[in-house]
Amino acid sequence: MSLKQKEEITIWAFKDGKKGHEKQIEALIYEFSTRTKVQVVEIDCSTNFKNWPQNFKDYPDILIGAGNKTHHFMLQVKDHLKSPKTIVLMRPSFKPTQLFDFAIVPDMDKYIFYTPKNVLWTKGVLCKHYDKKPISGTGIIVIGGRSRHYSFSKKLISYQLKMILEKFPDIHWKVTTSPRSPNFDIPKNDGNAEFFNWKNVQKDWLSNEMSTSEYTIVTPDSVSSVYEALSTNSKTIVFQLNLHQNQHGQVKTKVTKNIDKLKKSQEIGYVDVVRKGVFGSMEDIKINLPKKSVPLKESKRVVDLLMDAM
Repeated sequence: MSLKQKEEITIWAFKDGKKGHEKQIEALIYEFSTRTKVQVVEIDCSTNFKNWPQNFKDYPDILIGAGNKTHHFMLQVKDHLKSPKTIVLMRPSFKPTQLFDFAIVPDMDKYIFYTPKNVLWTKGVLCKHYDKKPISGTGIIVIGGRSRHYSFSKKLISYQLKMILEKFPDIHWKVTTSPRSPNFDIPKNDGNAEFFNWKNVQKDWLSNEMSTSEYTIVTPDSVSSVYEALSTNSKTIVFQLNLHQNQHGQVKTKVTKNIDKLKKSQEIGYVDVVRKGVFGSMEDIKINLPKKSVPLKESKRVVDLLMDAM
């Protein structure tokens, strides 16, 4: 029996405790739930998956996992039960992609020699999409932190944040941090900004704020936040951060190349810091706005393909 013929499907969601990974899983499950009744069993793989889920009514139809920690346990269950379809999100690093039934892979994760037939490409990482109309005069600012993609500078980000609040006093800004953020103080402002610590907000707070804000400004180290913003009607803008350096010069990664590509296509806007003088003192900022575009709906497109295939 195909999934389209089932009145209810059971999904086992294998989670590794990483917020970005779990959001991708939740986006996919949400899209399944818009088509049929869904029963979800969550399995924590962040430490070790030793015990089978207790008191579940039905065997799973689908196993979904994101992150290398989940892959072994997904395949273990698949080997034992045989029938469920496995869906892995992002390109596996330590397991052959062909071991899974489907691999949902962002277009920045290239295969070197050939692409397995079970790969479904997506534009960026999977996100829940929103069609809400933004509230004029509102903006959400998301501060990330250290990453292997960009050299995070608290001084550089603080300056850009200060200038944004000064240059756009008529916009009500909400500023929030992330688990990777350093201790961060909001600059003095004319009452047009509120600060929210990521530890003190509800689970879906940021997604809801992005979906209703006219502007979303994020640090480019968080590719999941960038694509989450692109899946709304908000104008997406990234802060300026410098690339890491090694003995050969600037270090470019798949993420930094992808951000550059989005800038060039004007799908995202970006902040330019204007420097002057011998020592390159920061004097001003210039904000390059993105072109108006429709929200990405990659999770919807992918589930349409999966429903046809299963």
